[in-house]
Amino acid sequence: IEELGVADTAAAVAEMDLDDAVQVVEEMEPEDQRELLDAIPRGDRVLIEEALAFPEDSAGRMMQREVMTVPETWTVGEAIDFMREAADNEKLAETLPEVFYDVYVVDPARRPLGTIPLSRLMRSRRPVPVADIMNPKMEAIPATLDQEEVAFRFRQRDLVSAPVVDEAGRLVGAITIDDVVDVIH
Repeated sequence: IEELGVADTAAAVAEMDLDDAVQVVEEMEPEDQRELLDAIPRGDRVLIEEALAFPEDSAGRMMQREVMTVPETWTVGEAIDFMREAADNEKLAETLPEVFYDVYVVDPARRPLGTIPLSRLMRSRRPVPVADIMNPKMEAIPATLDQEEVAFRFRQRDLVSAPVVDEAGRLVGAITIDDVVDVIH
């Protein structure tokens, strides 16, 4: 803030991945945090504040909020079409992660039912229901779980990504291996 000013710092933080933005903000003094957060656009600010509400060093602080989800009733073709349309639609594009490895199949209450590696989705025929190709044995991580336990689970189960769930079991984000490499190290 001293070097760039509040406006430029806020613009830079708003462009970061959520977990990186949270890390920058959480390392600031409380008065600097408030000043910076007030200067960040509302949508980005709300996401950062929600992440900061999770315990320090928890899965909720590490996770990405942007995840690729599809309803259990969709087909492979519908999922692929949605991703392509979202990439071409400015408003929808913001809801998709820039990089993702898994697609999460969710029920109407947004509880994860399974995962589909992106490679499996792309190799499947369009009329196949996503429920038929999903892996129902996934490692859902509670948002309040300590980051050391998250890293342990990733290391023990060779995970690339994992869904993060709230107390009600609803999907709230995902953690990818790049989010836990530093903790593992």
